[in-house]
Amino acid sequence: MVRIQPLGFKTKSGEQFEFNIQRKAENLTKNFEMHDNVIISVGKYWFTDYELQFKTFKGRQVYGSAFVNWGRFYNGMQTIYKDQLAWQLNRHIKFSTQYTRHKINLPEGDFVVHEIGGRADFAVTPDLFSSLFGQWNKEDKERLLNFRINWIPTQGTNFYFVVNQGYNTQNLLFIKEYTTIQAKFFWRFVM
Repeated sequence: MVRIQPLGFKTKSGEQFEFNIQRKAENLTKNFEMHDNVIISVGKYWFTDYELQFKTFKGRQVYGSAFVNWGRFYNGMQTIYKDQLAWQLNRHIKFSTQYTRHKINLPEGDFVVHEIGGRADFAVTPDLFSSLFGQWNKEDKERLLNFRINWIPTQGTNFYFVVNQGYNTQNLLFIKEYTTIQAKFFWRFVM
């Protein structure tokens, strides 16, 4: 990917704006189904897209960002909108939400994908913190939940405990499809 930024600035108060032009390439070695009966054929594809980004300063109690990207996408066009809003309740608790909309127009068919996510971050101390994340994808009719604890007992040492759950939301029901539990302990030592 090549990215050119003809315009971008950051204010003294921390707000940020960018206008970017991006050139991307993809070489597909086999066909793949992107959506119901929308097949992308083998071949070399070049994309040029444009994006606008605006972000407010993350040091505020309430901050956010807005993003739009549009341009070529395989044999058609794509437009992506993304908005995020966060609220730092205090130094221990933060809540955030995000909405993303992908609009895809291809000769094989058009479709729109909506994703909504929410997150709660809890910091007991700078060395012990956790988060709860949920995301819903309208296209897949799937709800994902993620709970994570991270503990840093000493510098260079990390303990992670993660629980992931996936729910099928077809017919407005929440049917649990899987649960994954993972733990990882990382200890750095110098010889």
